[in-house]
Order: sequence, then C-alpha cells, then structure tokens
Amino acid sequence: MTIRHILAAVLLAVPLLAFSSPPCVAQAPELVFDHNHTYAEVVDYLQRVVRTYPNITRLHTIGQSFEGRDLLVLEVTNQRTGDALTKPGFWMDGNLHASEVMGAEVCLKNIDVLINGYGNDPFITDLVDTRTIYIMPKLNPDGSDYYLTNPDGLRSSVRPHDSDRDGAFDEDPPEDLDGDGNILQMRIRDETGPMKTSPDDPRLMVRAEPGEPGEWRVYSEGVDNDDDGRFNEDGVGGLDINRNWPGQWQQEHIQGGAGPYPLSEPETRAVAEFLLSHPNVTGLINHHMAGNFVYRPPTALHFDPVTGEEQPMSPADESVFTFFGNKYSEILYDQRVTPVFGRSGPPRYGAIWGVMIGWAYDHYGVFSWVPEMGSYAPFADYDDDGDASEIERLRWNDTEMDGRIFVDWTPYDHPQLGQVEIGGFVGKLYDPDRGSYTSVMCTPGAVFEEFLAKHAEWNLWMASLSPRVQVTEVTMTPEESGYARITAKVQNQGYLPTNVTEQAIRNETAKPVKVSISLEGAELVFGDQTVDIGHLAGNRAGPVTVEWMIRSTRRGQPGVVVTAVSEKGGTDSKSLGG
Repeated sequence: MTIRHILAAVLLAVPLLAFSSPPCVAQAPELVFDHNHTYAEVVDYLQRVVRTYPNITRLHTIGQSFEGRDLLVLEVTNQRTGDALTKPGFWMDGNLHASEVMGAEVCLKNIDVLINGYGNDPFITDLVDTRTIYIMPKLNPDGSDYYLTNPDGLRSSVRPHDSDRDGAFDEDPPEDLDGDGNILQMRIRDETGPMKTSPDDPRLMVRAEPGEPGEWRVYSEGVDNDDDGRFNEDGVGGLDINRNWPGQWQQEHIQGGAGPYPLSEPETRAVAEFLLSHPNVTGLINHHMAGNFVYRPPTALHFDPVTGEEQPMSPADESVFTFFGNKYSEILYDQRVTPVFGRSGPPRYGAIWGVMIGWAYDHYGVFSWVPEMGSYAPFADYDDDGDASEIERLRWNDTEMDGRIFVDWTPYDHPQLGQVEIGGFVGKLYDPDRGSYTSVMCTPGAVFEEFLAKHAEWNLWMASLSPRVQVTEVTMTPEESGYARITAKVQNQGYLPTNVTEQAIRNETAKPVKVSISLEGAELVFGDQTVDIGHLAGNRAGPVTVEWMIRSTRRGQPGVVVTAVSEKGGTDSKSLGG
C-alpha cells in the first residue's frame, strides 16, 4: 500500500495551496543504500541536495560535535509558499547512538523520498508546500564515524569517560587480537563457566542449566589492560547522549552514562536549542536500532512536581499515541509497539532516565517516538515467529551470506588467559575499498530498501497529521453610516489540535491561536485588533467565528486582511477588497 492510499482520508482535509509549484525537473542526487554512509558521505549528499533543490531545501549548521564536526540539519519546505517557521514542522534524527547506524539511513531515505516525490507525487508535494520537515541524519557524528571505521563497537559519544569509575578514562578497550578486523568473543574451557556447547550446532553455545556442569567461560576479544580482573570494561567513550536530556535526568549512580548535568554535551545542547528556537515542530522521531519495535513516552515514572504523586498520561494523549503506534504496526508488518518503560518497579530497574523522547514529550510538548529498527528477523526469520534465533542466523550465514557473518572458533594463545578460542558472530562487515564497515543488520538488498521505505512512509504520514490552521472565510456586511461588520471563520484542518498534546497544556507551553485584522482605507471601531481564540480541536472540528466593526475612511470598499497565527498550526491569511 502506498503513502497516497494510506493518507487519502487525511488529504481531503489538507487541500493544496492556491500557489502551485511546478514539478521538479532537476536530476536528484544519487543515493545508493548499499552500505552505511560515513559522516563525509552524508555531508556531501546534503550539500548536493541543497544545490539541486535550492527552493525546497536549506542546510543548517546548528553547532559542532565534541570533535568539531558540524552538526547538520536539512530543512525541507517550499520556500515560495511561506517561511519555514510559519508552517507546522516535524523533526526526525538518526545515529544518536553511534553503532545504531540504520537511523542515519532511514533519515537519508526520507530525504530521498521527499526530493524525488516533490512535484511528482501529490501527497509529497502537498507535504513540502504546507509543512516543514527537519532531518538530522547524524546527531552523533563523532561516534558514528568511530563505529564505521574501527573494529570495536561504540554506543556513546567519544568524549573520554570513566565507565568503571576507577579514576582512569578509556583505559581498557577491546582489541582485535588476531588481526582479522573484527572484535569477536573469546572462550576458554572452564567447567565452572556458565556456557556449554549447543546440542543444535557445535559452533553455538547455550547457557548451562542450574546444577549442570559448564564448559565455557566467555569474554569479549581483548586483554585486561588495567589488571582489574575484567576485560574491556572501559573502552572509548561511555557517556550516553540519550541519557543526557533534561526530562527526568538522573545522576550517574542512578543512570549510567548520564553525564555531569543535563545537556552537558554539545550534541544534545545544540539539538535542544534548535528545537526550542523552532516551536513550530509538532512531532519528533529519534531513530534507533535494536529490537525491532517502537516505543514512546513515558520512559520513566512521571511525578507531579507539587504533590509528588505519580502523574498518569492524559487519556487524550494516550489515545493519539495508540493511534500512531497501531499505524506503525500496520505499515511495518505487525511489528511490536512497546508503549512505555518504567511503569513500575524501582528507579534503577524500571526506567530509563534523561531520554530525548521523554524530554520532547514532557517538556517540549510533542508526540515523540523511538523506532528500534535493528533486527535480523527481516533476513533470517525462517520459521516466521517474528525473531531470528542464533540457529537461524547460522543458517542465513551458511546459505545466503557466504559464511561472512560467523567466524569459526580458532585457537589463540592469550597473554593472560593462556589457550583460548576466538570466534562468533560478526556485527559489521569491513569493505576495504571504502575503508569502512557496514552493520550486518543493514545488509544491502530489496529487504533492506523496503524496510527503510516503510519507515519513511510512517514518518511522513505522522508529519502530515499536524494541526493546520486556516482562515476559511472572511465576509463584510455593510451597516449604516459607512460602518461594516467583518466576520472571519478560522478552522484547524489538521488532525492534531493546535496544542498538539494535553501535556503541553499541563506544562503551559502551548500557545493559543491568535487572529488579527489589518485594514486599508478603514479604521477599527469595535473589537481588538488581535483576538486570542484559544486552542482549536483537530480533525476538522467546527470553525471559530471572530467579528469586528470597522468604519470606512475612503470611497469604495476598504481593504481587509485577516491573519490566523498558530505556533504549531502555521500561519494563514485571507483578504477582501483593497
């Protein structure tokens, strides 16, 4: 099913602007999803997009990363139909976590869909004409490039961090001991170890049952650099920039990797400042890559700041989250929708603190999501149970991947452990021609491309459901002695209300819709020039009527312009006479 079919009902409520842009005839910059794109490749692509489509794209540098890379956001909107801030906005980003590189790829796919569809696809054309889409493929460019150019994994920022709290920073990283370009597992024979050889395939291990002798003790590949008896417990970085947001932030002893204070990191601070200076944003998607599901706020227990009691989400917001989540499940092959984290249980176990989407909902007041896109299921779920077991992944390795994603166990003389075996599953594949790695979960092909396209479909569907305020009617009724009554009707023709969430009303960040009148050849004699009409319900609820009395100061019909301004629902005007 295409985006157009899914959104047919919604589009009836979102007519094209009277100003019609000509179809784009420029040749779109080529983008091939055959590997994970490095920061330099993304920068090159974004610059080519802006050069090719200067009327619908702009590139913002919103700050610099810890290592000094520009933090780039692509703005997509038709500049001829109004300034970006006067239209409902939508934000999406990727690669906040360094190794979760699929987030960058789905952001790039969204850009690809928008620039290729504009002028050719009615839904995309309307979206770019009437909304503003902000896309940040690489929120953590330092970490992403480290992951793509080094054999070890990385989730965090590259800022040095004392992960094991021993007073030293990044002193015990993993090492590629056998020089094969991978960080794998090491196993040593140990009857007291927790693992044993799998009865299904000797290459695999399973956990020994209670009371059953073990066979293997397992470590990640490397040495104990700081002689503390642990291996690779303090590698590069460790500060989790998805635990560094103001929403329910906690100190490191409660939430590991949170950083010294909220927004301490240049990446999180730059994004927060950009969003706060762009209050037109009505929704946020923070793409991740683990688990094949989507989750949304609350990410931790939420307490009333005055009473200290747990504060449940409003039923209205809960209903919208459910609606959006069900659509995700429908588009993405019935994938799981995980509604909340931390609904119960002690703080250390039942919650994740300082998360971007928690801040975006609790403080910024918009619906926010984390699609955890990574999974082997699209490639290796041979029994169609929604998951890819290790034995299924081995089958995929043996039959379709030419043995590239599993390294057979090979003896190695370890300087500290003695005789070990190194092997196991590979998480990413190195391309010597490009000099970079690609995640196995991003294996090129039709399955991966369709996966990206489906996420883009859901993203842009949500963007189209923003509030959209319009002045639907302005009339002038003559009265005696040169007086006239001006009547205007203002309606929200979008799906969401102009406050977007009830949470935004709770925390008093939702600004009301204001309607103003401008006159030429007349003076205002009754009514305020600017009228506060509060918030407008969504889903084409009935219009609000505003009236003024004017007196003409010239011959002929005076000029009248009525303008409605909504922070989240955009700006619209309608005129008479003049």
